[in-house]
Amino acid sequence: MKTIKQIADIFGVSKDKVKYRVRNLPENYLVNTRGITYVNDEGIEELCTFFGGKVDRVKTGEITQEVIMLLRDELEAKNRLIESQATQISDLTSALTVAQQTVAAAQALHAATVTKNLEVVTEKPREKGIFSRLFGKKAE
Repeated sequence: MKTIKQIADIFGVSKDKVKYRVRNLPENYLVNTRGITYVNDEGIEELCTFFGGKVDRVKTGEITQEVIMLLRDELEAKNRLIESQATQISDLTSALTVAQQTVAAAQALHAATVTKNLEVVTEKPREKGIFSRLFGKKAE
């Protein structure tokens, strides 16, 4: 069952042309639901004679076994791709964790070195400058 717009899209014609032809169809080909006119498959086949050509069965709603197999193969390929990407994400996550641990260790080592250098600098006795030696107080 297709609406007038869907039929117009199938045949590549305007909705007005389809409406005109649908008015000439027998009532048993049509179903009105909530103000929407639906044409059944026999009615669509009848409209084929007016608009010429054959209706693609996939467009009218019939899905062939070939289409199902094609979609199944495509789905399997996409599933394999998703699995490989999940593996890559897992590997990258573990590499990132190792890199973060390395950076943390390097920062800790650097902090320890800076602290040690500060201790060395503060431990040196302060030397008297030339002016304090000349003009400073004498040691008792």
